[in-house]
Amino acid sequence: MSVISRRSSDTDSPVVNGEAVRCMFSDSRVRLLKVKDVGSLRMAARHHSLVDFPPDALHTRLTQSLHSKRLVDGTLLNTVLAFDAQTVSEPRVLLAAMWLVEKQTWDEVADVLRLAEQCGRCTLPVRLTADDINRHANKTAYLAAPHVLAQLKMVGPHIHFGNGVPFQLFHHGTTLWAIKDEDGFEIDIDPPLPPNHPYQLHRQPDDPPVRSCITYWPSTGWVSLGARDYSSVSSCVKSTILSHFEGTHQYNSTQRAINRHVDNNRLHTIVTQPHTHQWRDAPPLHHSAPLTATLTVHTTESAVSAVGAFKDRFLVTTRLARVVLRAVISARIFDQ
Repeated sequence: MSVISRRSSDTDSPVVNGEAVRCMFSDSRVRLLKVKDVGSLRMAARHHSLVDFPPDALHTRLTQSLHSKRLVDGTLLNTVLAFDAQTVSEPRVLLAAMWLVEKQTWDEVADVLRLAEQCGRCTLPVRLTADDINRHANKTAYLAAPHVLAQLKMVGPHIHFGNGVPFQLFHHGTTLWAIKDEDGFEIDIDPPLPPNHPYQLHRQPDDPPVRSCITYWPSTGWVSLGARDYSSVSSCVKSTILSHFEGTHQYNSTQRAINRHVDNNRLHTIVTQPHTHQWRDAPPLHHSAPLTATLTVHTTESAVSAVGAFKDRFLVTTRLARVVLRAVISARIFDQ
């Protein structure tokens, strides 16, 4: 290979094996360049690599990125996430925040935070501080875990269950605890599951299945009960939030046993496709399971009357449930 001059003042194209090099390739784009252009690009790249961008410029870039990044449902990331300007101020932390916004996806954690807000457990947008970002020593430490778990390590302390108890994660070697740093509150990431288990079939590397014993009991608070498998990390956290909400609020409910294959397998589809349904993860249904499933609708909506059918007392809940359950199943649980 011939030696290409470093001087930006050169006017002739470099020569390789007697042939002049007149183009530069970048992905699928081709641009004709003289050696002077190549030298100018080289000098510019070296110059910018030495630039120490001021914090104000980095903060402006972070703000612009945060206000333009969209989640998969089309909403802006800044509706659920923000950064504390007073603490996220040093270049290193600002660069880390920019990487989190520009290079990472937040859809699963955004859903968790929205549910937490609906249950009164956090205020959106959650405002991350430098301490939150520094829970990961560096990018390598962040990338060592599934990204949903890595993000929950930062945002979890902003989800509050009252009495000074947030959703926080505790690491001891390879063991992970949630909420309480004690035995029984382990979260087993990617537990062993049969090859044909629905959670294994629908497994997502960034949001893998979880086994946990954590639940909230009204009379005793946070307790460790029988282990339960969840389709994903985000589903486990959602269930934990709902468990606390149900244990601290009065609610009304209606339920009915319904054949899970009616309406073109609607209920079967809901409980066997864990990443598509909108409610809590249900235990997986195997081929040997009963044909019927117990469908329960809970609500904290204030009743419009003291007596009457569920659909007449809780109008908003019934309307929302009908959208998910569709006409046939809705008729069986609300109208019969």
